[in-house]
Amino acid sequence: MVLCAMGVRREDSPGEIARLTPLLMGVRVDRRGTPDWDYHTAGAKIGIRSADGKIKKTALTGEYETLLSRRQYLYDASFLAALHGDADKICDCARALDTPVWPIFLGRKCCIPAEPVFVSTGSYDTLADALSSIPWRPRIEAIDRNDRSTTRTLDTFIEHPQGKPAPDGARLVYDVPRAFGFHNHGPRWVVAGRVTVSVGEAMQQLASPVLPRQDPYGPQFEAARHIRLKMDNHLCVFCKSPAVDVHHLDYGDVRPETLRSLCKICHDACTMLEYGHAMRSHRIDPSDPEQRTEILQQIERLLTEQRLGRRRDLLETVRTFGISYFDDVPEPWVKEGR
Repeated sequence: MVLCAMGVRREDSPGEIARLTPLLMGVRVDRRGTPDWDYHTAGAKIGIRSADGKIKKTALTGEYETLLSRRQYLYDASFLAALHGDADKICDCARALDTPVWPIFLGRKCCIPAEPVFVSTGSYDTLADALSSIPWRPRIEAIDRNDRSTTRTLDTFIEHPQGKPAPDGARLVYDVPRAFGFHNHGPRWVVAGRVTVSVGEAMQQLASPVLPRQDPYGPQFEAARHIRLKMDNHLCVFCKSPAVDVHHLDYGDVRPETLRSLCKICHDACTMLEYGHAMRSHRIDPSDPEQRTEILQQIERLLTEQRLGRRRDLLETVRTFGISYFDDVPEPWVKEGR
């Protein structure tokens, strides 16, 4: 985040990281947030390199291949981070965070902070003192009017200085970046602790009321999933193979009526189609006959792009249950033995 605010490019990051790494960091957990899943792409219009160094291209269109992965994220979280060390370096970081060169984001470019990230600078003996100096701020919509507490005890994770014996309970973690653009991290010792801080003013009120969010993969989903699978006789509603997954028609409404039982290959196809439509305006319903052709074409893409793991799943299902995915697939594909 600091290098983004400074306008440092990835190819120039090693030198700047080496300059800032001696700064010690501490983090206070104001709100732990809630984990959720989303889809992440890499290499769009840039390309993913294969083991031999060549850029991967899709067989059907010849376009650069995009890597799609499923990632876990935090939402509604809040952390206070403090840096401790050389005054000139601290001033450089503070200046950049206060007036960033590039927009600051939290993990993904679409995840922008709700408030300015820079708080203040000061002179403190330890990182714990710095983390204790800033009041904890509740959210307006979450304030308990009967809570008269004036202090709050929060968890902290503080980096231990290198070259000094690590205290009991310290944890060695490998998360110190050496460069951006590929995974290359060094170790550091982190000590867990707690600080008691005062309760300050509430954070800004959101423009629209916060609606209760239903966890699409929580206990209610598990119950609805079993009911849906039983309703569909544990068969994929699209190809009638054994179903192992269920597909959401509406992530905000987790009921058996909004789920569809699917096998792995059909579930992958529906999910990737929704991602291509930004997963908002166009929902894929595998039980809808009008969407059958679109889903079949996506299954063809999955297999043609040599996704061998998925191909094995498909062929094993075909051999075991004597079914065919290819009844509605164009003739040239069948002739190629796929």
